[in-house]
Amino acid sequence: MDQWSRAITEALAAIRPVVVHVTAVDPKGVTTVGTGVVLDNYHVLTSGQIAAREDACTIRTFEGKKFEAECIAVDPLYFIAVLRVKHRLPVDPPRITPRSEIQVGRTVLAVGYALGLEQTASAGIVTATDHTVYRPERFPVDGLVVTDASIHPGNTGGPLIDLEGRILGLNGIQWMNGLSLAVRFDVAARIANQVIEYGSATHPWLGFFGQPEVVDPTLVSLLELPADRGVVVQYLDQSGPGARAGRGGGGGGGRAGGARRTQLGRVRRVGG
Repeated sequence: MDQWSRAITEALAAIRPVVVHVTAVDPKGVTTVGTGVVLDNYHVLTSGQIAAREDACTIRTFEGKKFEAECIAVDPLYFIAVLRVKHRLPVDPPRITPRSEIQVGRTVLAVGYALGLEQTASAGIVTATDHTVYRPERFPVDGLVVTDASIHPGNTGGPLIDLEGRILGLNGIQWMNGLSLAVRFDVAARIANQVIEYGSATHPWLGFFGQPEVVDPTLVSLLELPADRGVVVQYLDQSGPGARAGRGGGGGGGRAGGARRTQLGRVRRVGG
């Protein structure tokens, strides 16, 4: 076996115990199957496409052991479902890739129970980090990892891992042009821990969105702007905190927490 194949095999072996098959049956008897990730001995994360609050859920480990579970909440923004298992799962919590090590070009594996098979994996690279998409209601979904590793039906809700067997993200959806989205796992874990402790998670909301831009030097001089780059505001909720702070459409936001920021997701983390 070559070195590349050996690294992939070892990473899959390391993550295998915390990757579970999820079966959810809704009140009408409709069954949905997918993948989940063990967060701790009594909780599993999966996608809200797989499980809902009213569903009866079953967790199956790679060893074939089955555990009953209930869906205690689905986060409405990130669509992450948190399952509580009725009996203790005999596994150690997963190792997490530090945010600083999630870099464009890093090799990743999307792991799950794709296509109704046993555990499967597809390889790719990280193509963007800390990405933001906006829901139709204009609410931002921050902390996304973009990858060209293929996510098929069934492995949604499974882990996106590095070659050290650590989890970068929770597999989300196929996006566009052969790319898929995953929620960075520290974000998913934060949401899950808030759900477990408080029943729901909170998310920062600035009341505006925009795009990072480098401003033409002539405009910097003409408008006496404090910086030559920042976030150009493209939409402003007139009843939101951005409007109350004096941000207007077309204006630029450059600093938060005393430091220059050019990504709104980072501004929301500081402001939240």
